Amino acid sequence: MKNVITRKRVGLCLLLLAFSSVWADQGEGHDDGAGAAEHEHGQEESAGEANGHGDDLTLTEAQRRMLGLQVITLQPAASATRSLRLPAEITSNLYRTWEVPVRVDSQVLSRSATLGQHLEKGDPVATLFSAEMATLQAELRAVSDEWRRVRSLGRATVGNQRYLDVQGRYQDLKARGRGYGLADADLADIEKGKGDAGVYTLRAPDAGLVLSDAFQQGQWLAAGSPLITLVDEAELWAEAALPPQPGLRVDTGTPARVRVGETLVDGEVILSGHRLDPVTRTMEVRIRVPNENHLLHPGMFADVELVLPLSDNALVVPEEALTRGGDGDWQVFVEEKPGIYEAREVTPGQALEGARVVEGLPAGTRIVTRGAFFLASEQAKSGFDVHAH
Repeated sequence: MKNVITRKRVGLCLLLLAFSSVWADQGEGHDDGAGAAEHEHGQEESAGEANGHGDDLTLTEAQRRMLGLQVITLQPAASATRSLRLPAEITSNLYRTWEVPVRVDSQVLSRSATLGQHLEKGDPVATLFSAEMATLQAELRAVSDEWRRVRSLGRATVGNQRYLDVQGRYQDLKARGRGYGLADADLADIEKGKGDAGVYTLRAPDAGLVLSDAFQQGQWLAAGSPLITLVDEAELWAEAALPPQPGLRVDTGTPARVRVGETLVDGEVILSGHRLDPVTRTMEVRIRVPNENHLLHPGMFADVELVLPLSDNALVVPEEALTRGGDGDWQVFVEEKPGIYEAREVTPGQALEGARVVEGLPAGTRIVTRGAFFLASEQAKSGFDVHAH
């Protein structure tokens, strides 16, 4: 029995030795292949380092054609602009807005203008009564008659002093009437004796829309009380708040686009503040907005897009040229020479439409636009470092 067990152990040992010999032969063959590949790779790296492009990406001409690779030369942007978007509110053009007040203590007899009504210059606003106006009317009638007689007789007949005295009183009464809000046509009617004593009409000083009215029929109003606010809506303002940014400058005449809902209107900056509002900590920007079709009205909220020029030495690259490096920083691929590309870190600046201002590269640098994403993928697989030269 012991001899049988010994023979089984010997047979098992011989079988293990045979398998060990096969594994050894296969391992040696594998090492030879790996060693050859490593040797070949080492030779390629040595060749790349010898040419000064150890960390560059290289593409053949056929590969560049297949990718449609495009390269541009960075030059300072000529007449390039950027957009700045701001919230805004449509307001009345204060240069084309009129307050129509009562000029003398009066009672409202009737109104001729209503809220939202468009008035032409000279249209009646309201008919009023004033005791003071009655006095003016009586004096003007009397003096105007006297002035007609004196003027017809002539200076030589009535004497220079009386001539000048009557002329002065007549002109003074007409000036007072204009100060009370009377038009020249109304003064002419008074001189002719037309109209009721103390009754007069206030008229629109210019064409515009009745934006507000603050009176009722029969109401007594003191001198200076407003009747209506009249605004010419053919031209409005958009008031925007500019955030404080060092170096941010918005010049008068800067083009602007105003959006209210689906309505777009082109305007221009007519005022740019140089002082922060103490409450909002912003600067006022005022845009003139044409409104010939009266689509916009004061009180509407809007978005304003300002078109601002870039600095003369700004370098602008297409968005497709920017990729992320292994450390997450922005980079572009610089063409060292045709077919050889190196990643360079850049600092992105102002975003433009489909492009971006960048810093960190000199003018004249040739960078990859189309195909940059492919190079970034190859870079990630190769583990190359980004050079920030």
